[in-house]
Amino acid sequence: MEAGILLLYSLFAINDKNVKNFLVEANKHNKIEYQFVKATSCKSGPYNKSYVLAPTGKVILKQKSNDGSIGEICSN
Repeated sequence: MEAGILLLYSLFAINDKNVKNFLVEANKHNKIEYQFVKATSCKSGPYNKSYVLAPTGKVILKQKSNDGSIGEICSN
C-alpha cells in the first residue's frame, strides 16, 4: 500500500529532480519496503547515505534498510 502511494506520486512528479534522486537511492536496496512513521519535519534532499523525499515538508513513509530496521528520520 505504502509503495503504491509513492509510485502514484512518482508518476506525476517524475520530472522533479528530488523524485529522480530519491528513486536512484531507493533502488540501491535489495528489497524495497516502506513503513509509516510519525510525521517529521524535513526538507527533500540527501541525508547520510540516502535521499529524503518530503514534498509537503514532512516525512510520513520511511524505507526499511536491508536488515529490516528503520533508521533515523532526517538526520545528518
